[in-house]
Amino acid sequence: MKRRGFALLAVLWTLAAVTVAVGGTLAVLKDGARASRNRILLARGRWAAEACLAIAGARWEAGRWSDSGSIDLGRGTRCAWHTQDPAARLNLNTAERAVLVSLLTSAGMAADRASALVDSVVARRRHAPFASPEQLRDIADAPDSVLALLTVDGPGTVNANAAAPRVLAALPGLGPEAVDRIVGRRAGGRPLPSLDALVAALSPAGRAALLAEYAALARLLVFSPAQLEIEAAGWVEADSTTPRASIVVVVVPLPSRLAVIRRRLQ
Repeated sequence: MKRRGFALLAVLWTLAAVTVAVGGTLAVLKDGARASRNRILLARGRWAAEACLAIAGARWEAGRWSDSGSIDLGRGTRCAWHTQDPAARLNLNTAERAVLVSLLTSAGMAADRASALVDSVVARRRHAPFASPEQLRDIADAPDSVLALLTVDGPGTVNANAAAPRVLAALPGLGPEAVDRIVGRRAGGRPLPSLDALVAALSPAGRAALLAEYAALARLLVFSPAQLEIEAAGWVEADSTTPRASIVVVVVPLPSRLAVIRRRLQ
C-alpha cells in the first residue's frame, strides 16, 4: 500500500510539473505571438506614415497644403500628419543669452535662477548642440511651460506670424504694444508681411522702442516659415492597444517641393 501511495504521489507531482511547464510554454508562446503581432502592426504603421509624407509632398506641389485629417489607406490602415513651424519657438542652440534670460523670466523663473541656467546652457552648447529641449532637465528642473517655448530645429529666427506672445516679448525691441499688434493682426486674418509694416503700425513711442533695436530684430524676426516640421503618424485599426508609428521630418518649403533636411523615427 505504501508503494502504491508513493507511486500515486509521484504521478500527481509529475502531472503538476507537466501542467506548470505546459502553462509556462503557452504563456511564452502567447507573449511571443503578441510581440510578433505588434511588430507587424508597427511595420504597417511605419509604411502608412511614409505614405502620408508622400501625400503631404504631393499636396504641397499641387498648392493644396494643410494639416490632414485621418486618411484611409485601405485594409484598415490609416495615417495623418500635423505641421508645426520651428520658428514659432526659440532655438535653444542659437538664441542669444539675453533673449533666453528674458524668456525664462517671463515664464515665471526667478531672475538669478534664469541667469544661472542660461550660463549653463551657453557653456554646454559650446561643446555640443542640444539634441532636444528636454535635455535642459540634465542641467536644471526646467518646467514644461518653458520647454514648450523652445526648439532645436530651424535656422534660429522667430516667425512673427506663428510664435507665442511670450516668445515675441523676449526679442529685443518688441514691447507690449508691438506684441499686441502682431498677435491682433494674425488673429484677424491679416498677418503682418514685414518688419517695416510693423513699424508703421505702431504709435510713436512703440516705434521708437523698436527702431532702437531694429538691426538686432531684423536678424531674428521673420514673417513667413523658413522651415516646417511635419509629424506623420500611421496605424492599423485593430484595437486600443495597436501601436502607432510616427516619423518627424524637418523640411524647407520650396515652391515646387518640400526639401527634407532632418528626419527621425519616434
